[in-house]
Amino acid sequence: MRLEGKVAIVSGSTRGIGRTTAEMFAREGAKVAVTGRTVDRGEKVVAGIRAGGGEAEFFPLDVTNEESVHSVMDAVAERFGKLDVLINNAAPTDVVSTQVKPLTDYTTEEWNKVLVGTLTGNVFWACKYGLPHLMAAGGGSVVNISSGQSVVGLSGFAAYSAAKGGINSITRTLAVENAPHNIRVNTIIVGRVIAHRGDTGVGVGPGHLTRLGVPDDIAYCATWLASDEAAFVTGSLVTADGGFSINGNAIAGM
Repeated sequence: MRLEGKVAIVSGSTRGIGRTTAEMFAREGAKVAVTGRTVDRGEKVVAGIRAGGGEAEFFPLDVTNEESVHSVMDAVAERFGKLDVLINNAAPTDVVSTQVKPLTDYTTEEWNKVLVGTLTGNVFWACKYGLPHLMAAGGGSVVNISSGQSVVGLSGFAAYSAAKGGINSITRTLAVENAPHNIRVNTIIVGRVIAHRGDTGVGVGPGHLTRLGVPDDIAYCATWLASDEAAFVTGSLVTADGGFSINGNAIAGM
């Protein structure tokens, strides 16, 4: 029960890393706001959490819509009485996967769509409207979910890499700004994770020093960062990628 008494919102928690994180938080005693665009998936996650004895509720959330983000932050705090933990996990992966191309081939609309869904809505708006509730609760923890593409150059992902790199940078600023409010802000840089049943890992080149990741790997990191065990950790970029980003042999093609 490492999160007992805490209220957490996990954006993009109807599947994959977000879902696993929400489920783990509930097992650790947190009251969890499950969020996403797909209502039936969200309700299934909530039902599973409740069946296991946890407490959760689903809130429809579209991180590309500022009013949606604002209203959900307020609704969660009102429903559970406070807000202690903010997990900024949502990202427009469906958009990113269809726009793998050189930067010069992006339209401004395509570029902005990726940045709004990944950085502006998922972190800026979430923190703008979520942090006041953490302040009112006397402090808390913000955990942003970034990507290995923010630190390793991969052709075709300019907009996504820029957005995730922005998350890395803003984490340090938010940590400094919110330290007086007893709020810690950290980011997990995620490596290749097999996040759903249809993902076999095929097409992934060598380079991991351990194995391909699974959602539990990231959820464990997020649980620690959200807990009081990480009270001395803020402004950090915690890398969970199986060693891929530091494997010089793989980068050199050895």
